[in-house]
Amino acid sequence: MRGWWRVRRRLQGAGAPTVDARPPGLSFGAWERLASDVLVVCHPDWRGVRVAAYAHREPVVEVADAGRWAADLAAQVEQAGVRTVVAHGYPPGTDRLLRELARRGVRGLVVLHSSMAQHGGEAGEAAVADAVATLARDRVVERIGFVKQGLAEAFAELGYPASWVPNRAPRLPAVERLDLGRDRFHVGVFAEPFWRKNVVTQLAAVALLDGRARAHVLHRPEVGYLRALDVAEHGEVAWERFVQLQASVDLNLYVTLSECYPLSPIESYLCDVPCLTSRASSVFRDDPALWAVTTVETPDDPQAIADGARRLLEGRDEAVRRARSWIARWDELAGERWRDFTRG
Repeated sequence: MRGWWRVRRRLQGAGAPTVDARPPGLSFGAWERLASDVLVVCHPDWRGVRVAAYAHREPVVEVADAGRWAADLAAQVEQAGVRTVVAHGYPPGTDRLLRELARRGVRGLVVLHSSMAQHGGEAGEAAVADAVATLARDRVVERIGFVKQGLAEAFAELGYPASWVPNRAPRLPAVERLDLGRDRFHVGVFAEPFWRKNVVTQLAAVALLDGRARAHVLHRPEVGYLRALDVAEHGEVAWERFVQLQASVDLNLYVTLSECYPLSPIESYLCDVPCLTSRASSVFRDDPALWAVTTVETPDDPQAIADGARRLLEGRDEAVRRARSWIARWDELAGERWRDFTRG
């Protein structure tokens, strides 16, 4: 599976986007089997968004180019009696699909997985947010959902119909842990190496952790001075393999600079592996003791990350237990927020 960051970079880069003619994939097999008045649409290659979309336990249509299939999809949706379509992550051509649905009287909702830091730093993300805001102004989109806490209030103040819609906990497959070797202390840094994921800083923290430490990454950043670090590069893998890798290390790091509602720390704790993260999202925030031990205040400081990792490992069992309890409680909250968003 391609990383969503690579797909978005291709779609939002200079020149015409590459045509992706793959037909829509249906989680429910065939339209005649659909038995729900809510339908979710997501991109098949945007892994985090796709996992979040399925976690809401609704039927899903995966489509790489929603505009190419807009007329056919809208007709199928209308015929199936669907009342509400939620676009998760706004695949290319979603505007055409939503306008087709609105013409047929089907409610259109959008859930955005970006932050205002991204809107200020990435032209493509800003363009998506502006496009969705325009659809809301034109009454094509009934409500905009934001995964990141705090954005909905700001957008509402600016005059847009907005709701906070946090991610639900994904249902993990059965995981058989890999034997990575007992002669090393294994640390997962399974974020893609672009600016807000902060991978270089986290790899430097691994160097400070333990002389036996081996970092495991999807893609090794092109930074020469890190060549001295023991790094295992796994490449782009299917989500099931990604979860297996997270479950097989001794510690995961996900200390990012800007985040919305990251699922990697959630997946890690559901696999009973501690994960150190940043304070850029609402994950664990309302449990002060858990927040203190699982997060880092200064994410751009490798020494702070290494110190935080040591503290977390000292209280590993209690942190995992408490995190799993928090995840269960917040999954119920997220389910309620989703029902209010889609059925309201």
